[in-house]
Amino acid sequence: MGPMLVQIRGLSYIYEGSDTPALSAFDLDVASGSVHAVVGPNGCGKSTLLRVMAGLSKPTSGRVDFVGERIRENVTALVFQEPRLLPWWNVQRNVAIGSEFGVKPPSLYRKVRDFYTKQVGLDRVRHNKPHQLSLGQQTMAGLGRGLAYDSDVILLDEPFAHIDAPTRRRLRSEFETHWQLDPLTVLLVTHDVEEAVYMSDRVSVMRGSPGPLLTTVEVDVPRPRVDTPLDHPGLLAATSAVWEALTAA
Repeated sequence: MGPMLVQIRGLSYIYEGSDTPALSAFDLDVASGSVHAVVGPNGCGKSTLLRVMAGLSKPTSGRVDFVGERIRENVTALVFQEPRLLPWWNVQRNVAIGSEFGVKPPSLYRKVRDFYTKQVGLDRVRHNKPHQLSLGQQTMAGLGRGLAYDSDVILLDEPFAHIDAPTRRRLRSEFETHWQLDPLTVLLVTHDVEEAVYMSDRVSVMRGSPGPLLTTVEVDVPRPRVDTPLDHPGLLAATSAVWEALTAA
């Protein structure tokens, strides 16, 4: 049995005290073991979608189904736009927080902690506290925490939004390398069209609020893409198609 397939049908969400839905009649399929990106204008409901999928918010109507045999301890892990690290814990303990409060024996917990700290390139600063890290390192710690949470589906809410361009490119490559080793089902929300295309198998574009799905663009570029040039014809074609859909939105 492979990774989870995600099916979203008729999803709507209205915040308490509001008359305007943040999401309305939203449908989406996220293929098993794929990276699927969602882009759209501010206020179209992208982050709300992730919160509902993660179980942090209950939908007003509609449903999210995770289809397939559950093979990991958790169904979803949400990586926030802000790292949200505990300031009194060091890097490796922040990375492994999900395992620390899970059911793993101590020996396996230590292996998970050490593996994912190294995977996101933070082994050298593993004993540092968050205030001793650069923003890029804090972001990597947040990503490592999501990966270490042992879930079937990873939800990424603009995880690289506050990082400079060179570091962002490096983090995308590191994520690609990790995904090749463990191809989970991933849903990525981002404002960066080029990032969405480079990281994903498909990119869906949402309209302005309330945001039903507008169109989905296939990214016809082989993986892995760690060494794929940014002017690859497939990347350029998909980027152009996404921008056209965004303009229509």
